[in-house]
Amino acid sequence: MSLSSFLRTILQVGFVFLLILAIPVMGLVVLSAGPLEEVRRKAAEYFLTEAIDVPVKVSGPVEIGFSLAPTVSLQDIAAAESGLPSDMKMLSIKAVSVEIPLLPLLRGHLDLSGLTVDGLKVAIDIPAGRDTEAAGVEAIAAFVENVVHSNVSSNFELRDATLDLTDQESGFTLGYRLDAVVSKAKDDGSIDVHAKGSLNGEPWKLDGDVKPLAGGNERTFDFSVAHAGLAAGFTGDYTFGSAGDAVDLKVTAKAPSLGRLLTIYEIKGDLQGTFDLSGQISGSLEALKLSDLDLELAFESGDVYTLTGGIEDLSAGTGLDLVLDGKIKQHEQPDSQVWPFLKVGVTGFSGKLQGSHAGVLVRDLTIDTTALDTTLSTLGPITAERLYKDKQGRLGVYDLVVLAGDAKHPGVRITGDVKDIIDFKGVDLKGDIDIPTTEFLDLTVKKNVEGLGRFTGDFAVSDADGSLGLEALSAKVTGSKLLALALTLSFDDVQAGDDFKLVTSLDVPSFEALAAALGSKVADVGPVKFDGTVSGGKNKIDLAGTALAGETTIKGELSGTVSDSKPALTGSVFSPLLHLSDMRKLHAVGVTYLENVDKKDLDVVDYGKMWKDLPVDLKIDVAKIAGGGSGASEIKGRVTYLDGIVGLEPLSLTYLGGRASASGKIDTQKKPTSFALKGSVDSLRIGRILNEAKMPFPVRGSLDVEYDLSGSGDSVTEIPRTLSGSATSSLRDGWIGSDLINLTGMSIPAWLLSRGRDGGGAELVCVVAPFAFDEGRATTHGLVFETREVQIVGVGYVNLRRETIDLRFKPQPLQRELIETSQPFAIQGNLDHPKLHLEGAPVLNALAGSLAFPFNALDHIIQPKMDEVRHRPCHVIHTAAPEEREGERREEERGPLGLGIFGHEGEAARAREGTRERRPEHEGLFGRERRR
Repeated sequence: MSLSSFLRTILQVGFVFLLILAIPVMGLVVLSAGPLEEVRRKAAEYFLTEAIDVPVKVSGPVEIGFSLAPTVSLQDIAAAESGLPSDMKMLSIKAVSVEIPLLPLLRGHLDLSGLTVDGLKVAIDIPAGRDTEAAGVEAIAAFVENVVHSNVSSNFELRDATLDLTDQESGFTLGYRLDAVVSKAKDDGSIDVHAKGSLNGEPWKLDGDVKPLAGGNERTFDFSVAHAGLAAGFTGDYTFGSAGDAVDLKVTAKAPSLGRLLTIYEIKGDLQGTFDLSGQISGSLEALKLSDLDLELAFESGDVYTLTGGIEDLSAGTGLDLVLDGKIKQHEQPDSQVWPFLKVGVTGFSGKLQGSHAGVLVRDLTIDTTALDTTLSTLGPITAERLYKDKQGRLGVYDLVVLAGDAKHPGVRITGDVKDIIDFKGVDLKGDIDIPTTEFLDLTVKKNVEGLGRFTGDFAVSDADGSLGLEALSAKVTGSKLLALALTLSFDDVQAGDDFKLVTSLDVPSFEALAAALGSKVADVGPVKFDGTVSGGKNKIDLAGTALAGETTIKGELSGTVSDSKPALTGSVFSPLLHLSDMRKLHAVGVTYLENVDKKDLDVVDYGKMWKDLPVDLKIDVAKIAGGGSGASEIKGRVTYLDGIVGLEPLSLTYLGGRASASGKIDTQKKPTSFALKGSVDSLRIGRILNEAKMPFPVRGSLDVEYDLSGSGDSVTEIPRTLSGSATSSLRDGWIGSDLINLTGMSIPAWLLSRGRDGGGAELVCVVAPFAFDEGRATTHGLVFETREVQIVGVGYVNLRRETIDLRFKPQPLQRELIETSQPFAIQGNLDHPKLHLEGAPVLNALAGSLAFPFNALDHIIQPKMDEVRHRPCHVIHTAAPEEREGERREEERGPLGLGIFGHEGEAARAREGTRERRPEHEGLFGRERRR
């Protein structure tokens, strides 16, 4: 082909192209002609109506410019009011300029390459009852997707625009002013975005940069917003996808003044402080996920609140996994005369937020106060129909619903409004309670124990009288024949701790039946009743209660006052007549509760702080003890409490001519609790006491005890394992209901003949039991049991820490018989099931039901001879010096107490004992001792 032919071909193709291009150009020329003004206007109205789905009217001129991207300009555009959405009151535009490239028109598509809007005015009025919260995130995501997919986003200008938003559902009125919003593409493909304006009169500014398209489907962006009360940043990547777009961005925000934010949004309240927020938003635009959220609110008062975690589906508002934590700084109340534990100031809280925006669950909520600490395992779901700002500017929560307890059958339901959540005023809440009685009493048994019924009631919380208070709480046990329990409470001013009253009433017709329902066994307790009241105000508190167990009535009265900023609680516990058997009943009640209380319950209230700085002085006064005859019988004493120390100063009992006293202290601040007790018992007739207490233990006599003990522990099981000190008890002129003790030192015929004289028992001349305690190990060097026929001495130990016993005994006949016999024996093994070990004596061995155990005699203790005239009851002679015994005690292989008995020393040891030189006698604890 020649050059001329090639050029001719090019000219022909170019002519065809120009002819095709001329068709829309000629159309534009024709449309731009003056006589076709109305046609242009109708066409513009049609295209705008289709674009925004709102009928519009163009009143001003419509002009078309000429270029490869012709410009169409429209002026005076307004939406027809009849065609506006129900919540849009006005839409108008002063002028619009649109760039329309010709090439897409050739393909049959109308596309825009540039858009300039001037004088946009929009007024929106959302009526009450319209739920816009759930669609908010989805609407924003859809708007962002439309913008980034439009060519206009790289060539856009918005000037002098206003948006007035009135939300009657939330009560907010917002006025947006957009002085300029400019988005322009640069030569390298990136886009610069700049905007400025104001919100409710406060200026704001936006700057952004969108990087060129990378990899064909991803853009990196970085935006920052500066506002009068807020500075925020958005940095991340936007990915285009055939199945939907996705985003991965980091959000940061800081508010230097929370008070100014409240002012901007016209919210009433005193909230001075700052907030700092960061988080990551990622995922498809249809299901955005919030992660690594870290929100901190720091107030000038010193309070700090934090919220961390994430939301699985931010678009739907589901999958909440947040941790809420608060530290609240305490400020001394102006009125220092307020009762300390009525200053219930919250010092902190923490918990987990789960669920969705339609129902928030609060789990493991811990609330710390100046008076007590509370832990709730589950609270919720919590819902609120709306967040509303009233005409006075108060931001409130309305139609609040809080549920607690079982998810299917909530035990607590609270409904109502809080009209001012900033200052916590305008509170009007009502609640219903319906839970199993076992749950209210915090028991481990199954919730629906047959016969225990349910604890039901209602309450109201309000500040209608100007102070926040528990207006009324009334609840009782229903559907139970095992117990009747009622409770009423009113607290007029919770915040000031003023004017409150609690009334309780408990009636258990048969405690045996109640215990059986709980799975415990008790006997002979009978009915139990209690009635009590707690009332008071800012600087005074009164407690009164009456308990009835069996035939004993116990009354308690406490009165608390605040003087010179120092609180004090004084009172008394009084009983006109105490039946000792009823003490056993009260003990059974306490043990039964401790056996069944749920110690692992996650819902816990700790009252430790309440008592920390509260001094208590309690007088104990029992006027008379049943069975005491015409003589003095009483219990007197004083119990004090100060700085965690409980003191007995002292506690004394007088009964049947005998007396007992105890003094000491218990330190509750130490962990575990420690104690030190010292006291004595003088000539108490133990048989009469046991008989009055209805404890059928076959023993009687005059009891004397001296003790000085210390230890620690938080339970009955722990305390014995820590005991240290000494305790010595003795019993004289008594009787024991078994005469087998005589058989150890008598022949069987003589024993059989003596049985009728004592009625099958044995007369106790005396018993002496000295024990030394060392961290739960009780040792003795001279137990003595003596009857008319026999004296038994013993040595050994009782290890309360290991729960073992090893006591060795040697009997000595005191009456000469034709057949001389004595039976050494030992009590050994586990404390719960000790075994009796004997040497010889097949008759007694059969009675004991245990294998015989050969062991040596107690050679270190010399007992009186038979028929000794000058014999002193329960006095024996020791043959080992105390220092020798101490050295031997550490040699555990030498037997109990290191006395060399029942050990594994063998013949060589006995030979060494025989060669020792005897030393002069000396006076010992149990008589004359002789050193060897």
